[in-house]
Amino acid sequence: MASLALPEKASSARFFYGRITRDEAEVILKERGCNEGLYLLRESISPLGNYAISICHHNKVHHYIIEKQVDGTFMIPEGRRFQGPIELIKFYQNNPDGFVTRPTAPCNRGSNQTPVAFRGMTYHDLEKELMQRAKSIKNVRMDKAMGTMRDSLIKMVAKDLHLKMPWYHQRISREEAEVRLLKDGHMDGKFLVRERDDHKSYALTLSSKVCPKHYFININAEKLSIEDGPKFECLIMLIDHYHNKQDGLACKLTRPVCCPKYDKDKFKSYIDNSTNNVLYQSLQNQRHSVGNSCMQSELDDPPDVPAPSPPYMHRRPSGSSRRPLPPVPAKLQGEWEQDTLDFGAARDIQISIDGDNLEDEYVKVRRESKRFQLNPSQIQLQDKLGSGQFGSVVKGVCLLGKKEIPVAIKTLKNEDYKPDQKPEIVREAEVMQELDHKHIVRMIGLCQAENIMLVLELAPLGPLNKYLVKNKDLKQSEVVLLMKQVAEGMTYLEARKFVHRDLAARNVLLVTERFAKISDFGMSKALNRDSNYYEASEAGKWPLKWYAPECIYYFKFDSRSDVWSYGVTLWEALSFGKKPYHKMKGQAILEFLQDGRRLEKPETCCDEAYEIMMECWKFEKTHRPSFSQLSLKMKGLYESLLAQRM
Repeated sequence: MASLALPEKASSARFFYGRITRDEAEVILKERGCNEGLYLLRESISPLGNYAISICHHNKVHHYIIEKQVDGTFMIPEGRRFQGPIELIKFYQNNPDGFVTRPTAPCNRGSNQTPVAFRGMTYHDLEKELMQRAKSIKNVRMDKAMGTMRDSLIKMVAKDLHLKMPWYHQRISREEAEVRLLKDGHMDGKFLVRERDDHKSYALTLSSKVCPKHYFININAEKLSIEDGPKFECLIMLIDHYHNKQDGLACKLTRPVCCPKYDKDKFKSYIDNSTNNVLYQSLQNQRHSVGNSCMQSELDDPPDVPAPSPPYMHRRPSGSSRRPLPPVPAKLQGEWEQDTLDFGAARDIQISIDGDNLEDEYVKVRRESKRFQLNPSQIQLQDKLGSGQFGSVVKGVCLLGKKEIPVAIKTLKNEDYKPDQKPEIVREAEVMQELDHKHIVRMIGLCQAENIMLVLELAPLGPLNKYLVKNKDLKQSEVVLLMKQVAEGMTYLEARKFVHRDLAARNVLLVTERFAKISDFGMSKALNRDSNYYEASEAGKWPLKWYAPECIYYFKFDSRSDVWSYGVTLWEALSFGKKPYHKMKGQAILEFLQDGRRLEKPETCCDEAYEIMMECWKFEKTHRPSFSQLSLKMKGLYESLLAQRM
């Protein structure tokens, strides 16, 4: 059998721009006229190994992910597999099924432009670094090192690249960092990175509104992150990310403070490769014309998502052209609502720490203790809070050092334990130990005693749907505040490529009547770097009334299917705990949705909130907002409702 020819290197194509953002791609294409079929290829900012094609259609720029598969091939979602991204583009130039228009006009780089590997570093520079590292590895073939092993090799090389960057100032004090920043001249986004005294961690010093801001860069399990931020393999990837997204900083990174001993010619080359090469300065000027860059979070790049579906794919049917969807799979017929946890009188729970201070205690616990395995002697069980299909939830106390922390303890039914399988509650714990956000119920630890116990933060007021049924005097703005917080928690999950798959009002728990947390991660999935969606192998006992059509028919889940669930959850909240699709079941609901109908506007719900729900329920998932966009919409709605009350 003949061996497959090696794919063309993406970096050899004139229309390949390297690791630039969606914004930068759109600036480039629009400056070239945005003509029909004009396109460029870029490497995805994240995850490593994926690409994206940006293509013009009807004077708009659409973006398609080109995902790298486990076997090393590449494909767009729902498409065919190819040896490389160049081969994929060549195929679709002659075969329109796949894109909204054929990629017929390459948008080639200028004569002085080279593809960007990292901010300030070209692909040519990176290839030299990779070749040097590959030659230092014994018994490794160069074609394999630069081919199938390339992603791993990039990670190896990238771990040390910060040592060659002008923004890396080695070990200096906080005070010295501020002096260097002042001497270089304050400008929003100007920055440097320094090694801390422990020789194991770093700090980012950033200028914002003529003031220095300092951010501790955590190192956990060899991953680097700023507090509550995404994790990165190495320092240069972290810095690259914050050039593209504000993501919790005072503003995005713009220009480095050059280390005093850094070579001047190399610094000029770094600046040229950061600005002129990818039109970054042009993009910054556009942002500043709208307002201060520190306030432009709405311009942050959303994650790459497929562009609108091409004509051959199924769209929401209309009129005589409607093509009926298949019936609901047999395993999904019947009850359309998962068992809910009945907290009973959860709102009457008495705890020694009031709700407003409870969050501070949990944050301290999470920061001070990285051990998730607990001993039975550390746990005291108290009152039962409720039960569900998995087992029961009990209020209790967890002893951590000299502190007694109020907790909720989830236990597994003994009859559900199967020795040959990892218990569902353990899989849930594995998901939860990665999550740390104020609007997500944090895991305290896992205790494997007579029963397996998952120890969680306690939300004293219980599930949102139960609370709202008993508290219908809450103002609409107060409910919107809670759902704004849910959107913020889901934005955190979206950025970290987690899909929840069970977002509903029953899984939103209240610490206080103004503080909500997302709970129940038993069905959640962490997406791997080779995929932007999770595909279930078979149907389970799913909460189908909260599921988007693509989940039901194709078993595919991503953050946009979670957005659909958010819309239903928002409907529940503003209906004060009513159940969606009352008395409707199975196929009837799918036909209801297929006909373009949606849940009616709740009686006391404002038009603006219902418009947000309707955006979440777009039949085509690519037409739904991202959670980062939803967070902004909900923030605007909350502020508008508050203003009306004044």
